[in-house]
Amino acid sequence: MPKFDADDYLPAEAYEKALGAFHAIVAILLFEFVRDKLGDRDTIIRNFIARADMMAQAVFRLWDLQDYQDCWILHRCLLDRLFHLWHLQQNDEFEVFEQWSFLEQYNAINRVRSDAEFSDALESKLFSLTPEQKERARALAKNPPAWQRPKGENAAKGLDMRFLYRYGYDFGSTHVHPMANDGQQDFYTITKLEPAPDFPDYRSVLSNTLLVATILVQQGLNASTLSWRALIFDFLDDLRNFLD
Repeated sequence: MPKFDADDYLPAEAYEKALGAFHAIVAILLFEFVRDKLGDRDTIIRNFIARADMMAQAVFRLWDLQDYQDCWILHRCLLDRLFHLWHLQQNDEFEVFEQWSFLEQYNAINRVRSDAEFSDALESKLFSLTPEQKERARALAKNPPAWQRPKGENAAKGLDMRFLYRYGYDFGSTHVHPMANDGQQDFYTITKLEPAPDFPDYRSVLSNTLLVATILVQQGLNASTLSWRALIFDFLDDLRNFLD
């Protein structure tokens, strides 16, 4: 459950050490995915786990910059991936999600390539398309994959963790989308002017990011076709107990 008293949180350095341990375990897990040829399901899960680790590390680096607003933005992005992963597992939609993702990304690139104003994009590796990709896109376009992104609130309810939506995803949205006081704390951080307003303690975003990352990894391991040793799950439980 969420904690609201700043005294309930550990020093930032303690969360940094926990992140180091989490990163080490994730690296071991990712190498396990290399042992076998993966289908869409395990490939997507592997990549979601890698993304979770990278995003958690990014939150901590932004913390070092005192960029707390972007910490919350990335925290929300991490929750979005957890909700997607839960939805994919519940509905067994990994394959259609891969097809839908490919077509969405292909169309986005193709729109840039088709814009006469930016003809140089045709020579850019960032916007390149292979003959195989073009052929696959044509085939998928004949019968487009029917898939829709999950609603965060529904996914949080399905996980029986509604607080993840209310106090994480929904609250994080107030930092994603511009507000009238956007950048106020950044102003005082940059200028060092005094007196500065009494801004809140944001260590919760460090603790909550680690919590969500562990839930996402466990969700991924449960959904994968690979077998995992109990010590991996014990580590995730121990880390969550540390955060509690």
